[in-house]
Amino acid sequence: MAEESHPAYLSPSELGTKDYWESYYARTLAHISHEAPKNDPNANDKSDQNDDDAESTTSDLNEEDDPGTSWFSEHNAPQKVLHFLTRKSFPLSPRNTAHKKGSRQPSVLDLGTGNGSMLALLRKRGGYTGRLVGVDYSRQSVELARELQRVRGHSAYRSDSEDEDESDDEEEVEVETEAKAEAETGSNDLPEQETSIQFEEWDILGSKALLSETGLEVSPSSPSEETLPWFPYQEGGFDIVLDKGTFDAVSLADDAKTTRVCERYPDIARRLVRRGGFLIVTTCNWTEEELVHWFTADRTSGDRLAVWGRVEYPRFRFGGHEGQGVCTVCFQRLGDA
Repeated sequence: MAEESHPAYLSPSELGTKDYWESYYARTLAHISHEAPKNDPNANDKSDQNDDDAESTTSDLNEEDDPGTSWFSEHNAPQKVLHFLTRKSFPLSPRNTAHKKGSRQPSVLDLGTGNGSMLALLRKRGGYTGRLVGVDYSRQSVELARELQRVRGHSAYRSDSEDEDESDDEEEVEVETEAKAEAETGSNDLPEQETSIQFEEWDILGSKALLSETGLEVSPSSPSEETLPWFPYQEGGFDIVLDKGTFDAVSLADDAKTTRVCERYPDIARRLVRRGGFLIVTTCNWTEEELVHWFTADRTSGDRLAVWGRVEYPRFRFGGHEGQGVCTVCFQRLGDA
């Protein structure tokens, strides 16, 4: 790709290195391992006491040290994206899908899951009852996400009243409540053993595993072809794929090559989404125009990503220019009929 055909590269940073994130999640994992209650072999005899202890422990964590702290929380991005995914106008919202008898509920892949907080939010607050998978190239991230799920360490597990007290947007609370109610009254509840969120270690840029080139059902061409046990090959990909700063981190990587890894990322992310599905990307390093260019410029026809919608954030003016601290764009994977 010619240099002038894409936005200017970002300057490399330690935030683009795997070592940084391994160390970061190792520290937060050590914190939660020290603070959170352990599984008790006699849990059945004192489950109520354990629940009380868990709530007390997680509520005492400082916000800065809390390993369940959400991404881009200073911009209220988790709640904004949750609202976007649960509103009636979003085709795969539980408000549109939960009541359909016998239908498969939307699957969600969290690409660069971090501590897994967004998937916990979708499951607990958003009414998403389908398969939820979080992947990260950091082993420590995956261990942290699994541990936080085990001890119910995310704010999403707080009571409804606590959650509503923290929100200053009555419309968002109403939309999420309605989506959750739709899911709870639907006929598509998962068996109890399947309600947990799946977290797996996976390097999107280092993998050679089979993905769908068309967004339709795909199968290995030979027994030796590498596949991913968590990828929905029969559907051609996930219904929804989330990127919450992962493209930002990739864009900050210093790979010392002619072609930066950020140029490869959008095409691989596209192949994780089924045809007609959605890729939602949140960034604090790129403008909306730049983000759209990265994910759409190379493919303007055939199998491609196209802008479907965007999340609105408060805007500010500085130096005669208007902008926002973070942007979220929703792309849809399209293909020829």
